[in-house]
Amino acid sequence: MLTLSHHETQLASAYVDEFAQACLGGAAPAFDCIYRSSNFPQTRLVLRISTAEGSYALKVDTESPLTGRLKAEFGVLQELHTFFQDNKTSQVVRPVYYSPGNAFFVTVFIDRPTAVDLIYDSPDDGKVAQVYRRAGSWLHDLHGFRAPTQMPFWPQWMMESIRELAKTARPEIAEDYRVMMNIMRADAGRLRGKPVLRTFSHGDFHGLNLILGQGAALGLDFTEVIEKPAIYDIVDFLKADVFRDDTGQDLDRSGILRKNKEMFFRRYRHPIDMDILDFCIRGRLLKDWLEVSGEEYTPTEFEVQKSRHLRHRLRRALIEPVTLD
Repeated sequence: MLTLSHHETQLASAYVDEFAQACLGGAAPAFDCIYRSSNFPQTRLVLRISTAEGSYALKVDTESPLTGRLKAEFGVLQELHTFFQDNKTSQVVRPVYYSPGNAFFVTVFIDRPTAVDLIYDSPDDGKVAQVYRRAGSWLHDLHGFRAPTQMPFWPQWMMESIRELAKTARPEIAEDYRVMMNIMRADAGRLRGKPVLRTFSHGDFHGLNLILGQGAALGLDFTEVIEKPAIYDIVDFLKADVFRDDTGQDLDRSGILRKNKEMFFRRYRHPIDMDILDFCIRGRLLKDWLEVSGEEYTPTEFEVQKSRHLRHRLRRALIEPVTLD
């Protein structure tokens, strides 16, 4: 449970009381804070409301009355809930209440593990592979919410963001980075302008935003939904397996465990250019590595481990390429 300030406690109590009066028909139930945004810690958090009948998640953004952020997300949730209502394996969390004050909304709380919980912590590689299969199935369905189109692939934004991050990287990684970037630059030139699928996309499809319920996978947090190349949602999810152990030969050319990637695409069937996908995965891993390798950056123990895993995967994908079968 996270600690709330006195002011936050007063706000949270008022929000919970409003919801209770509108939907529960009685006194406000117990609540606790289960999430605080690392990027917006003063304005965005999530409360868990506990009742005898079930639990709810109350999502707060105190700036939303001005930005309209939560109103837009709640509208998307309502549309997607209707879209998925007859789907037995792919769903979204059920929207329950939107506050007229625009500062919060409520959904059903699902007390099940997220995909990240299982990918990071499960000792069973087979169970983790099934997580990827279920994630691929859910994302396939989401990307079918609206008719896909095509657009040319432009990698410049990724290359520019990589170069910007490299400006503050520690000197000891400079040689590895130089070799990796030369390969990325050549691939970018070869792939530039090729057609890619453009879909209604989640926009932030990491494993914390997919809950694995009994029989169904449920998506949440649709703040960043956008029409963009489908590959980026796929990259966001696939890269989570960098914390899984590997022998080197278990990896494919993107730096992702071959089995997990294969399982993801058993149920994800929209047409994807694998050369472009692999380029984007390597680019994202390189960005993640550089972000925790800044010269003036003091990494946590978790980030030191993350850096070690990322460097290993990148060397196998770019400097010591995996031989394809």
